Amino acid sequence: MMRFKPHDFMDNTKTWEEIISTKLHTRPIYLETNGELQYTRVAKQIVGIYDSEYDMQEYLYRLTNKEIGWTLLFQNMPKIIDPQMRTEIVNILQMHRESPISINRFMAFFAGKQLLPLMNTPYRNHFVNTLQSWLEFLQIRYPGLMSNQLQRIFLDFAKWSNHYFPQWLEQATFESMMPRVLWYGPAKESEVYFLYFLYLFGCDVVVFEPDGENIFEPFGITDILTELLVNKGTVFDFPFDKPMRVQTVTSRASEQVNEHLYNHSSLNYPWKYAEHETRTRLLNTTYDELFILSDAHLYLRDGFEEEEGIVYLPVLFAKIEGVSLDQSDYARKIRKLCERKMTYLATSFPLLPLHKSNMQFHMRDASTNGKLDVEKIMQLSIWPCKNMPIGAQRNMANTMIRLIEGDYIKPLAQQSKVEQAQYLFGQLMLIPEELIRLYQQFDYSYLNPMIFIFKEEESGQMQRQDAVLLLFASMLGFDVIICSPGGSRSIEHYITEQLLNTHRLEKISFDETLNKTLNAPVVKEAIERKIDIKTLFDRISKKLK
Repeated sequence: MMRFKPHDFMDNTKTWEEIISTKLHTRPIYLETNGELQYTRVAKQIVGIYDSEYDMQEYLYRLTNKEIGWTLLFQNMPKIIDPQMRTEIVNILQMHRESPISINRFMAFFAGKQLLPLMNTPYRNHFVNTLQSWLEFLQIRYPGLMSNQLQRIFLDFAKWSNHYFPQWLEQATFESMMPRVLWYGPAKESEVYFLYFLYLFGCDVVVFEPDGENIFEPFGITDILTELLVNKGTVFDFPFDKPMRVQTVTSRASEQVNEHLYNHSSLNYPWKYAEHETRTRLLNTTYDELFILSDAHLYLRDGFEEEEGIVYLPVLFAKIEGVSLDQSDYARKIRKLCERKMTYLATSFPLLPLHKSNMQFHMRDASTNGKLDVEKIMQLSIWPCKNMPIGAQRNMANTMIRLIEGDYIKPLAQQSKVEQAQYLFGQLMLIPEELIRLYQQFDYSYLNPMIFIFKEEESGQMQRQDAVLLLFASMLGFDVIICSPGGSRSIEHYITEQLLNTHRLEKISFDETLNKTLNAPVVKEAIERKIDIKTLFDRISKKLK
């Protein structure tokens, strides 16, 4: 009977790629005594990417096309288990739940029911000893081996070990060539534990996780050496074929300049935060400050910051009740909002039609384990944002989930949480195309879109679906300003009131219209102001770029 005692490769004189490319007997350590084989083994997790995703794809393609004999474990793992094997495992676990058994009896039952590979080979004892160490480790996470989660772990272990170990043994004896296992990308719990079993058995195990997530850490596995790379990427499709796209030297240099000059500083460049998730912060301002900030780029406003992939956007969500006694100044301010770039102007209601379809099945299709799922939302046939960049779609879907799961919109009397969620979901699927286009132009650190509503008393009442739309836009990063010369309550009927920053002016006017306000006479001095705030902010913006 043969036992294996691997020594993890730690030497700096050679690379791990050089070691894993060699046969066992040519590695730095290879010593066989009294039925025990000691040898150098490669066990490594690489978290992040080298330089860029282009370089990483090229590297992985070259690595897996060397004559190493990799087992790409992440590819096409068996999904179907023999029904008899499944029944035996379920029965063993059921017996254990009713009358707990020891780890030794666990192994005896598994061996007796022919659930383990290699039992008729010289590696029987080593496999059983490895299984014992593995079960002892599982018992730390699941005391008494009593969790329901263990059924999936044991089923997958039996299925995969009986599939791979006989295949590996057909290729060569383990004394001459241990399996060389490569894993790429995220892993489920049972997959992580199977990788750990292979590590305990003595296999070479190399894991690549380009998005920076350590797949072993959540499960308390610390034995495997982890190399943390500076750069992180996305989990791109594994390059089984030679990558078709080649990055030029100039393009790579440009990326490196952006990375070192901008990404770790407060300096901005166009679309720097395009792949970030956003959160908004509501600014509490004075009346005059409201109009000054309406022209300011977001990175100039108090509260703008980026933190761990989330960019926080300071926005205006305000209502102006009444009109000013200084008609000229009031007209100038309203005109400024109307003429502002990226502004959606409305004077009548409703802004949004009422959604009357049953959303139950659409929400079911957009959910995983009862929770709304961003990726599934984006796959719905009724998703209105399919033509937007993927990063913007994800952010919009994430924001939608936060609105639905929050308590920002007051429910109707007798309306259940499920009914409220279905109502909100349906309304958010009717976002006007004009607002979608404004959001698509929104570069998070610069000028944000605005919804400006001048509520004329004879132009209809704001509806609940309008409040949903305005709050959703605010959570996306829009400024929302409502002018109500008559001072009537509107959005307050439907939203949590502390969200709204209200300014009450000197005079209530029920016959004020937008056209009347814009055509009001303007005092000459008001036009020829010595300080042009917009020009001032433009100058500041240019200096800070």
